[in-house]
Amino acid sequence: MYILKPEVAKKLKENITETVTDSPKSLHKAKYIATIGDICTLKIFEQIREPDLCIIDYKTKRNKPLTVDQKKKIDSIGGNIVEVKNPAGTISENLWNSIETALKERKKTKIIVEGEEDLATLPVISMSEIGAKVIYGMPDKGMVVVDINQQTKKRVNNFLKRMLVK
Repeated sequence: MYILKPEVAKKLKENITETVTDSPKSLHKAKYIATIGDICTLKIFEQIREPDLCIIDYKTKRNKPLTVDQKKKIDSIGGNIVEVKNPAGTISENLWNSIETALKERKKTKIIVEGEEDLATLPVISMSEIGAKVIYGMPDKGMVVVDINQQTKKRVNNFLKRMLVK
């Protein structure tokens, strides 16, 4: 299991790159799109296409439930549906394994998290192929689009090493 430590949380916040409010047009050409967070998943679905992998919890801003219309749209995403438990501030083994399986199988997958999905961004970046696009939400700010390359993978893997608890 991975547990977010205060010093790692601070560094993660410092590493946030540019946020966008609308989906960049460059995503139309992306071979693989993964989204983490309900609102950014909906935005990518509505403006670009269905993500190949999405990780959601049916909430926004930690505790506000989606509207009926938002829930209907999110329910139409993902052929393969996986449900996992993941406590806040962690990356559970179950969540990690579900992400790994989804990325290996390359089937459209929706992972529904009971708990919190925020940190799922880290294993998705770590395990995604070079060239993939990972998009995650920043409440009240927009979305962050990560182009997966050796540099982003290395940075994320360093964070994960500092979070690992055996």
